[in-house]
Amino acid sequence: MVLDTDDMFTSRYGDIGRYMRDNGEAAFRNIEHELVLHAVNSDADIISCGGGVVLDKRNMSALRSRYDIVGLTAPTFILKSRIIDSGRPLKDDLERIVEERAELYKRYSDYTISTSCGHSGQHLSDVLCRPRPRRYDIMLCDADDTVLDFQKAMRTSIIHAARDAGIRADDEKIVNEFGEASHIVWRKLEDGQIERGELDKLRFTMLKERLQEDFDVLDMSKCFLENLKKTRYLIDGATEFLTAVRNRGIKVYIVTNGLASVAHERLKVLNGYADGWFISEEIGYNKPDSRLFDFVFKTLGKVDKARTLMFGDSVNSDIVGGINSGIDTCLFDPNARKSSSADYTVRTFGELLKIL
Repeated sequence: MVLDTDDMFTSRYGDIGRYMRDNGEAAFRNIEHELVLHAVNSDADIISCGGGVVLDKRNMSALRSRYDIVGLTAPTFILKSRIIDSGRPLKDDLERIVEERAELYKRYSDYTISTSCGHSGQHLSDVLCRPRPRRYDIMLCDADDTVLDFQKAMRTSIIHAARDAGIRADDEKIVNEFGEASHIVWRKLEDGQIERGELDKLRFTMLKERLQEDFDVLDMSKCFLENLKKTRYLIDGATEFLTAVRNRGIKVYIVTNGLASVAHERLKVLNGYADGWFISEEIGYNKPDSRLFDFVFKTLGKVDKARTLMFGDSVNSDIVGGINSGIDTCLFDPNARKSSSADYTVRTFGELLKIL
């Protein structure tokens, strides 16, 4: 099945040129975006879009999530001859439009086919037989709950520390209360409301208040971190995923907000599966602070941000940080419970591999 977004618009709203004259280009682009999303979520084998679809990054992210992008080109004089007698609304500004969109076409096209000769169909068939070129050169990847199983590590470590501290509450209450306390305190850290050195004291003080049991906050914190260092738990399929990414020629760098002493030990399990890692405590800034990403880019040298992707499970740190830094983002949401402004959202590693 083939869907043409311009045809879809015309069938619902009438002539595009007349609509744009009456309502403005912005109104048309909003509807165009809705039609692109409808097409992407359909069973269409091919989606044909107007040339202005590249102006909205949301369109291209949606299309890229399921389809290969083919850019059709021709010299401007040929394009002009094709539309000179048409009712195309922007035809009088063709030269300017082609020039302004050239970089976007180049960025988003997986394949580029010239339509100026009579063999474009065969050329397309030949090109599509080849593996699709990669879209990204660098993937910045979060650690905990993205490739490392932090929930399992946290559960094991906090229960061990709680029993050493003589806490009587049952395992589930300990894990749930600590998880909530940690989430609150880490969010304060990411938002710049507290300093790194306050994190452990605050979350264990909060845990003490929630459990209403008496224990030494600093001793329990130390015990928890010592146990956490020993964990080497991975998300199922993580190493296979990272191997597949690197086999495509994409560099993988872990970027984590973890404590340095703990992170260095736990990240050892990823030796050979990543090209390096960056730990926020050592850098001095936490995700989503753009200064952390600036440090990463400076360290890596010449980085094409248009070909760099941030992948992680946290909306507040990974996705917001990536957006603030001007790079594409992908939210890892296995349970499909989160909402964000990420360019992509995936439930499995396999879904991301199709996008990369």
